[in-house]
Amino acid sequence: MIGTLPQTLTVDGTEYPIRTDYRNVLQVFEAVSDMELTQEEKWIVSTYLLFEDFQCADDVYNAIENGFDIADAAKQIGWFILMGKEAEETRELPTYDWEHDEQMIFSAVNKVYRGEVREVDYMHWWTFLGYFNEVDEGMFTFVVNIRNKLNNHKKLEKYEREFLNKNRDLVKIKPKMTKEEAERKAQEDAIWNEIL
Repeated sequence: MIGTLPQTLTVDGTEYPIRTDYRNVLQVFEAVSDMELTQEEKWIVSTYLLFEDFQCADDVYNAIENGFDIADAAKQIGWFILMGKEAEETRELPTYDWEHDEQMIFSAVNKVYRGEVREVDYMHWWTFLGYFNEVDEGMFTFVVNIRNKLNNHKKLEKYEREFLNKNRDLVKIKPKMTKEEAERKAQEDAIWNEIL
């Protein structure tokens, strides 16, 4: 029906109520970007974060043993996150990251919402994403435009280069690392800092 917000997902012919608050989807993003989790574990965590029938990973594993189709659940989760659209196979570099850009994203969404979205008790993911999609000016879009130009090897304007030089940590999205990779990098940085 036009104008309704989905409250359930159908997995292998069975309808399941879901947790539709935007915060649950942001937690899914955290799980999916967690380098310590295997791909299967990411879908298990995503499933129990969104499906009301599951409270923990063991609930999902038990359901899988009883025939719950985790592959179909993953597909339905993707459909929900993308507001009813099919996922596209793209290889483009990202222009934003929900975790890295958290403060800029909330600031931009708050401007569109005309209030503080983190203070509302509940907001459906599709409603939140609608506000996010209406963001059209400000710091977040400025940074995203710089990233887009860099990703596409386009020349930056002088003021963009100056901003990038002063705010490299803000503009550059840091690659996700496992705990071991982060520890190794910290050790390497410590060695270089001693040498330099």
